Amino acid sequence: MTEAVGPTWFCIKAKPRQEAVAVQNLRAIGVSELVFPRLRRTRRGHEKNKVVIEPLFPGYVFARFDPMEFQSTIRSTRGVLHLVSREGRPVDVEQSVIDELNALGPEAVLSMLDEELKVGAKARVIRGIFTGSEGEVIRLESPQKRIALLLSILGSDQPVELPLDDVEGLPDEA
Repeated sequence: MTEAVGPTWFCIKAKPRQEAVAVQNLRAIGVSELVFPRLRRTRRGHEKNKVVIEPLFPGYVFARFDPMEFQSTIRSTRGVLHLVSREGRPVDVEQSVIDELNALGPEAVLSMLDEELKVGAKARVIRGIFTGSEGEVIRLESPQKRIALLLSILGSDQPVELPLDDVEGLPDEA
């Protein structure tokens, strides 16, 4: 928690899917130092693979401001839900964390390389009842956009067929 007077970095919780709105409105009220880290990745879709840019930390942006000057204004800014606080005081963010985020570049966008899914590759389930499970690709069905993974379920390896959109490739362990 901060006791310092003057500009400090804080974490702001945005309303669901309104991070960009919050950033725009925070700039409009005079908060000029903002970090809104995002992730560029390929989303597999029904027709084509689509490159999307989405928040690295969904629902959060980072801003540097003087809490004495902006705290009450920020709370009522369109797109902002609240300041991340503890015991009623905004929690400051270490400069080293902001430096790491700024290392992503001027747009604060991290590009995620898609790992190619092929038979024998490792993959992780990202949606559905098996979310977080990892296994080996045993079959790809291109026209149906389905994939079969060998997952460890209840102590034994079981083949599970899933929509291709529900799975992401994992990097090869070298």
